Amino acid sequence: MPQPSDREPAVGPHDADVPEVRARRDDELAAEGWTRRFTGSPPRLSELTALYEELGYEVLLDPILPGELGGACVDCTLALTLFKVIYTRSEAP
Repeated sequence: MPQPSDREPAVGPHDADVPEVRARRDDELAAEGWTRRFTGSPPRLSELTALYEELGYEVLLDPILPGELGGACVDCTLALTLFKVIYTRSEAP
């Protein structure tokens, strides 16, 4: 089974229907036991990753897609690099 770091991120062309692509991604991950938590950026991502791991969860940080940001940020490479969707799932006993 692929490790979270081996997983392919949600992808789609720049003009893709982003809500549809993200919904498919959420469904795909939910089928594997992942729960979508929120979208965020550093330093909250590292803080919440550590917290979820301390609580016994596996954590997956999935890159956001162009279009998940609004307004002037849509094409911001820095924002697309920094923001991630955080998913968790219970670690196997």
